[in-house]
This record gives sequence, C-alpha cells and structure tokens, in this order.
Amino acid sequence: MTLKHLLTTLTLLGTSLASVGLTCPTNLPDDLAYQRRDNPSRCEGINRQSVSGSFSLVSFATSNVTSYDNPLQLRIPGVGSNPNLRVRSYQRRYQLDSLQLQRQQNRYQVDLNTRILRESHVPPNSLRALAQLPGSQPAYVPVIIGSPTNHYEIVFYSPSRVLIRSLEIRRNNQVVHRDSRPSPRQGEIRFTWDGRNQPAGDYQLRVEAEIQQRGIAPQSVTRVSRFHHDPSWLSQ
Repeated sequence: MTLKHLLTTLTLLGTSLASVGLTCPTNLPDDLAYQRRDNPSRCEGINRQSVSGSFSLVSFATSNVTSYDNPLQLRIPGVGSNPNLRVRSYQRRYQLDSLQLQRQQNRYQVDLNTRILRESHVPPNSLRALAQLPGSQPAYVPVIIGSPTNHYEIVFYSPSRVLIRSLEIRRNNQVVHRDSRPSPRQGEIRFTWDGRNQPAGDYQLRVEAEIQQRGIAPQSVTRVSRFHHDPSWLSQ
C-alpha cells in the first residue's frame, strides 16, 4: 500500500469513527453547548469538537434570513419520507440535528426557538442546511430557511484545500447549469443556482474536484448525488 493510499484510508477511518462516536449529551452545565433539548426534540448548540471529515456537500438551501425572528421556520418540501435534517454554522461551530420532524400537508416544518442562535451570536447568513432522504444513494431536498429567495445555495466544505474543476447540474443527462472554482479553497465553497426556469423533477449534481493536502499528491475525486427541485419552492 502506498503512503497516499494509507493516509487516505486512515483519514476515512478516522472520519467514520468520529461519526460513530458523536453523541448528544444531556444536562450540560454550559447552556449553549451542543446537547439534547425539547420542544421540539432535537440536539442543538455549540459543538466544541474540531470539524473533521472529507470534502462533502453541507448545504442545499434557500434563505432570506438576515435577522432572527422567533421562531425561525425551517421547511422541507414533502418529497419522500423521513428526511434527515442538519443545520450548521461553521463560523460559530453551531449544530442542529436529530430532530423529530412532523409532516404538515405537503411539507415538513420545524418552528425553532432562536435563543441558542442569538445568544451564541450565530450570523444568519452563516447557516448551512442539508436535508437528506433515506436510501443507499445520496438524495436531497432543499431546505427553506425563513422564506425562499430566487435561487438555491449549494455549499461544500473541506478541511483541506480543494479545486473545483467542474460542477454540473443535469436533468435527463442534459447539463442545465455549469460552474467551477479554479482557485484552491479551504473551508466553505459556495455556489448558487437559479432554477426558476427549470421544470419540477429529479436532478443530478456532479462535481469533479481535486483535493490538495500537504505532503500528499493531489487527489482527484468525483461526487455524484441527486436532488429534487420544483420552481414553486423558490420565490418568483
């Protein structure tokens, strides 16, 4: 096994173990710390653990929030069942997950008390939200934070420097949107897509990237996932 393959394996193993070991504690003395909370049942707060993991999609959302009303409404279109919702702010290490979502007519909705967000000084524009449907292949539904805008924000995160050679959104094997980030970046990598003129249905998100780590040859990766889109989910 080469050094590159060994380090890659160890990185993935470490990420898996960290995910398995992540717990949601209760009754911590630090009221703002990440812990189990009620009404609604959820895990929320500032997670002091260092951010780990590999290059991945961390947000597919649309939001007009510039300040916090109370409550903050989080909506997920009712496509599929039991979506797994995670909201994060990498800027403040804020994390919200393990919610018990209730379906209301044609959507899932959470009315979130914003006390933790406000007292933790989480900037509204730093919120990243991802709703993943259960299944063997990654499939996502957009999260509407507050009210929608005329576009989605698609955000990736990487602890290492990443060059995005190509980001493509496809429908029926036809490219309907293309973008790139030719300069290597670390942390959040943000894209937007105005899908108001595209029909409702299933779409594919395909990303060709190069991960650059010190002391290791650049690694080419491809990330492919699918997502659901309906132009009515965006403001017109």
